[in-house]
Amino acid sequence: MARPREFDTDDVLEKAMQAFWSGGYAATSLADLIQAMGISKSSFYETFGSKHELFLATIEHYGETAAERTAGLLENSTWAKGAIAAVFEFVIDKATAEGERRGCFINNCAVESASHDGAVASRVIGCLDRLETAFENAVSRGQEAGDITRDHDPKTLARFLTSSLHGVIVTAKANPDKEKLNDVVRVVLAALD
Repeated sequence: MARPREFDTDDVLEKAMQAFWSGGYAATSLADLIQAMGISKSSFYETFGSKHELFLATIEHYGETAAERTAGLLENSTWAKGAIAAVFEFVIDKATAEGERRGCFINNCAVESASHDGAVASRVIGCLDRLETAFENAVSRGQEAGDITRDHDPKTLARFLTSSLHGVIVTAKANPDKEKLNDVVRVVLAALD
């Protein structure tokens, strides 16, 4: 009979994600992960199987939590364009905060691993699809209300917003100049008029 887990899986996933986020997949050792997670090596293998499986689980964990946060920002506003602007504002505030030069976990995973690891790529795509769907729902609402142009298909605008948001995050990682990032966002939001 298996012993019950002595830790909260979501908590240790969050800790593992933070370790991968800070160091990247290749540079984060199993010892780094076990220390960050605060679990034993045997618990690690029993629960997650391998470093790679844990990495995939952290991508899914991030996708779920980030998707919930973004969907919440987009859905909890009657003014869709304002909600979209709030998402960009949130991202810029977070990316330009002191000590926050790590970028986006999903962007980092895409750059480091997605081109040569199909399992990572599929999970990254899943995360991007969740964000795109949240934007598409907001765009559709805004088009129905007359706040967002009907010149473009909602899915096309959602893809533009998704790629623009990730572009802002990557730019902020290298140059966290809030004024320059807000210049970009003004142009992005103008595409919705």
